[in-house]
Amino acid sequence: MSTLTADEIWELVANNNKASGIRDRLFVCQIWKESGFDPDIKNTGSSATGLMQLTKGAVAEVNRVRKTSYDHDDMTDPALNIEVGTTYLDILIKRNKNKLETALAKYGTGSAYADSIITCAKCVSDKSHTWVCLHKIHP
Repeated sequence: MSTLTADEIWELVANNNKASGIRDRLFVCQIWKESGFDPDIKNTGSSATGLMQLTKGAVAEVNRVRKTSYDHDDMTDPALNIEVGTTYLDILIKRNKNKLETALAKYGTGSAYADSIITCAKCVSDKSHTWVCLHKIHP
């Protein structure tokens, strides 16, 4: 599979966002930062895979908390990756007293990671501004 378009990502997020109360635009920004919209990307230094760069540990945590049975080997499937990734962030938000910034920092690489995604999500007021906002966090 090749890199997906912004429109395809918007549709996938709209259909697979499992995080309660988190707007799709935040996940569009996070997916861009994590993978550049490439569903087949794998991190050579870890087990991070797919659009939301899910690790084996993240998938296992979703399975443990939500009593599901996702397989990390399936995380190059865009819909499944977004379903599991949004669920994982939802778990982190609840675990961190509903603090989105703290949850994002733990999902990624710290507070700068979280700030960039939150700033991008605020920038994406509608889909017509998507690329301008995305390129601010990951050219």
